Formats: sequence, C-alpha cells, structure tokens
Amino acid sequence: MLDFSHLPNALGGADVQTFNAGGANDWQTWVKPRGKSMAHIIAISGGGGGGGGFSAAAASARGGGGGGGSSGIARVTIPLMFLPDTLFINVATGGAGGAAGVAGNAATGLTYVCVQPNTMIQNRLLYGVSAAAGGGGAGAAASVGAAGTAGTVSTIATFANLGAFVSAVGQAGGAGGAAAGGVGTAITWGSATVPLCGGAGGGGTTSADFAGGAIAGGGFFPGIAGGAAGTNRGQDGFFTAVPFAACGGSGGGASNAGTGGAGANGAIGCGGGGGGAGVTGGAGGAGGNGLVIISCW
Repeated sequence: MLDFSHLPNALGGADVQTFNAGGANDWQTWVKPRGKSMAHIIAISGGGGGGGGFSAAAASARGGGGGGGSSGIARVTIPLMFLPDTLFINVATGGAGGAAGVAGNAATGLTYVCVQPNTMIQNRLLYGVSAAAGGGGAGAAASVGAAGTAGTVSTIATFANLGAFVSAVGQAGGAGGAAAGGVGTAITWGSATVPLCGGAGGGGTTSADFAGGAIAGGGFFPGIAGGAAGTNRGQDGFFTAVPFAACGGSGGGASNAGTGGAGANGAIGCGGGGGGAGVTGGAGGAGGNGLVIISCW
C-alpha cells in the first residue's frame, strides 16, 4: 500500500480521519500518520430510538411516545509516541424506533477505540459512553412514553491514562405528550453542555389533535419544529461539521381520529423523536449512529 501520509493537505498539515458506523463486528483500522507527534481522538456512541405513540379508538386517552436519549462524548489528547502504529475502531449504531405502542431501542453497543480488535478492558484507549443511550418509552392508555435515558459518562480507559482525558454525559429525551391530550415534551439543544441532544416526545390525545415536541434552538442553533397537530411527522435532526453539532429528531403529531405522526430520526449520536398517539399510533424515529474522529498534528 502506498503511503501518502507525509504529504501536506488542505488542513495545513493536520491529518484528520473520520470513522462511521458499520456494524457490531466491523473493526476499522487507523494507521499512525508519518511526521506527526500528537493526536486528539473523539468518540461518540449511538443515540436511542424514539418510542411509538399509543393506539386506540378516537376519544380514548392515548399517550405520546418518548424521545430517545443522546450519547455522551469522550475525548483524549495523547502523544503519538505512546500509541501503536495501528488502532482498531468499532463505531456503535443508533437504536431503532419503536412501532406503534412499542418502546424504542437503546443504542446498539458502544463506540470503541482499541489497540487490538476486541473490547476487553486491557485493550481500550477510548469508548464513547459507559452505558448506551436509552430508547424512549411507548405511549399507553393512562401514561406517556418515558424519556429515553442519556448515555452515561465514560470512565477513563487503560491507555487514555497516558494522555489528557475528558468525558461528558449525554442528554435524555423528551417524554411523550399527555394521555389526556398534550404537546410532546420539547428538548433544548445545548442545555446538557454537549453539542448533541435527545429526541423530543410525540404528541398525546384524548379528543383533539396536538403537536409533537420541538427541538428548541439557542445560540447559533436555529431549532426545528415538532410535527404539527394531526398526522404529521416530526423533522429529522441534522449535523453540521463547523461548528461541530448534531441534534435529535422532533416528535410526531397526535391525531384523535387518524394515524399519529411518526417521530423523526436523530443525527449523529442523537435520539430519535417519539411517535404521536392516534387511532393508530405513530412509530418512533431512529437514533443516530456514532462517530470517531482522530486528528493528528
């Protein structure tokens, strides 16, 4: 294999490599670039899927589905002299959204950066969270879908002790809208001090239509609206590279006499939105996949 890592690039000599999700046993390899002395590694795990809204006849009490939680972020800055020539990366996938009346799935596994292609503690350099982001709960006749839990803070791994390690917790999703009728719980992006967020809750209903929860904006982030009242899907989360940020999916609208709106999908590491309640409840959105970025200079 030809080695071009010594050649300058458009980033002023920095070597930046990105690794995306590829499956539970898909180990990807990073090769130490020539001419560099330091690395900064960011690991993000997957987001939880949104829960489905409850299904029942018109004028019945039906809770909205809960939004999935987001991953946390782990990062380490480390001299390359302490790392082997090859690292092995396994990036977690987001959890699937739940069908009508079914809870969303937690993110699938964790994101790992290791010195050998297995996750035993002695081989770990970095991992995204200690426990994966949870899926949103399903809406029910007398209760709302619970908020998906946030991905927990990652503990320091064996080889990260050779560098400067930092980890941050993710953000929980939003609960579903009230079974007596109510808008899904909104999520405020950035309020958990990470540039990721959980998914918003789906609307609930008894006798009227209600909107799904929004992802509220702040600072540079414009926010996205929830699904409008009725059979209206939420809006998918989005990702920006500069500044680095991702958001969860917003919740689906609730429909008293029709089908609830589906929750929307989360972007990288973020939760899916909850589905709205209806005669047939809306499905929850999928959680976003994880990511690893390794920057060397």
